Amino acid sequence: MPRSTLIETAAGRLLAAYPPGAMIAPPDDLPLNDAATAYAIQARVSAALGSPSGWKLGDIRKGEVPRYSRLLAEWSQASPGRFSQDAFHRVYLEPELAVVLGAPLPAREAPYALAEVAARVASLHAAIEVVDSRFTTWPEVPPLWQLADGLSHGAFVLGSGAPAGDLTQMQDAAYRLTLDGDVALSGRGEHPGGDPAELLVAMINDRIRRDGEGFTAGEVITTGTFDGVVAMRAGQRACLDFAGIGEVELRLA
Repeated sequence: MPRSTLIETAAGRLLAAYPPGAMIAPPDDLPLNDAATAYAIQARVSAALGSPSGWKLGDIRKGEVPRYSRLLAEWSQASPGRFSQDAFHRVYLEPELAVVLGAPLPAREAPYALAEVAARVASLHAAIEVVDSRFTTWPEVPPLWQLADGLSHGAFVLGSGAPAGDLTQMQDAAYRLTLDGDVALSGRGEHPGGDPAELLVAMINDRIRRDGEGFTAGEVITTGTFDGVVAMRAGQRACLDFAGIGEVELRLA
């Protein structure tokens, strides 16, 4: 199968699997064998769904460069966020820290160092990512198909924040996520991928290397969950607090 046909076919199936469409099984008739093609499928789907507003890190494994996908303006809100259950097949929440770029990071050959990235970050924020998937088998999805499916992205809520400084506060940040007042997740630091600031820099350099494109001021980059996912039901209210950084709220109708 020509690569262009694979990309178009896979993107079409994924787009048709968004609500109100039905979920699909990971296609066993489409030979998805490399990350570059998965990213190309992801880009085609994202372009059809909305306008880019930033990036999310996902499928993070310690010691590896994190994978990433687009955040979309149409599926992103400022806290307090309000989404409808009908917009998703499933709703799981991830407690995350996100940065907002205050200055561009142009593409260049030399990789950016942490201090250079930190100097261009305007603010650090508490954030909630809504996890969804277009696949019936989630969370058991082949990694390349998960990448093509936007790393199981559903929606995003950006909370209040604080000055970014040198980003060192990301590593040991203390968080508390509640559902209707009951603690669902809490902890301090121990991000499964390591230091979120280092993951941010690795993602920025990898994306510039891969696409030859930089980042613009105002883009949001959210750095992955600190502690897995928690299910949310319609009618619930989620509140996430990162001590000394910010808070974020989401209600699901």
